[in-house]
Amino acid sequence: MTVADQWYFPVAVEESLPRSETVTARSHGRRGVRATSLVLGAVLIVSLYWWWPGIMGRGENHDSGPAVVVVGGGQLSRSEEKVLRRLREEGYSATWGGSPADWCELSEMITVLGTIPTRAVVLYAPSVPSDCDEASVVADRVIDGVETMDVRVLVVVGLEGGDRDDPVVRALIDRGVTIVDPTSLIGEPTVVRERVDCLWWDDCVFEGVNPGYVIVRDENGLTAAGQQRVARLIVATVQ
Repeated sequence: MTVADQWYFPVAVEESLPRSETVTARSHGRRGVRATSLVLGAVLIVSLYWWWPGIMGRGENHDSGPAVVVVGGGQLSRSEEKVLRRLREEGYSATWGGSPADWCELSEMITVLGTIPTRAVVLYAPSVPSDCDEASVVADRVIDGVETMDVRVLVVVGLEGGDRDDPVVRALIDRGVTIVDPTSLIGEPTVVRERVDCLWWDDCVFEGVNPGYVIVRDENGLTAAGQQRVARLIVATVQ
């Protein structure tokens, strides 16, 4: 057999096949390419649908400031990355305005806040003893600071012990702020290392035949799973 015979062997094989088999093979090949193209197109469409709000935003004027500003200390400041990322995934431009140690410091931060949101301001401060002013005075200062923004005021509670019953928080509730309370998702602050049933977005732990669980609090406070749950509730309330 010559080199030429070896080189043209595949052509010879193809020519030796019945015409119907050759047409069928080519048809199957075209269908395979078409199916692959359809799958890739569907993946691209789904990806764009999911990420488009985060890419383009929700129509807010970015030149006038972010949609959401978060001013939060304590356990909320530990959740900064999760909260900002979740807001941006939903198409809201967002920034962190500070991490106050208490409501007195937060009220001062609000009055000098250089970044003005266009949709909402999210507030949280740990409940710690403070004698800077009466609770009603501090609450008034917070309301005065956000009143000119003309946005929704969200106050987070349930992250640390006593924050829900803080006198400033109660005074803010009386003044009509919106409360974000994730207790149904993360439990009470005094309960740690408790196994909580998974929700669809959780990175679950599976052991044996159990349906999966997460731990939302440990000795240091909110875990990554707990922070994710707080972030999702904040975003749901902003919406």
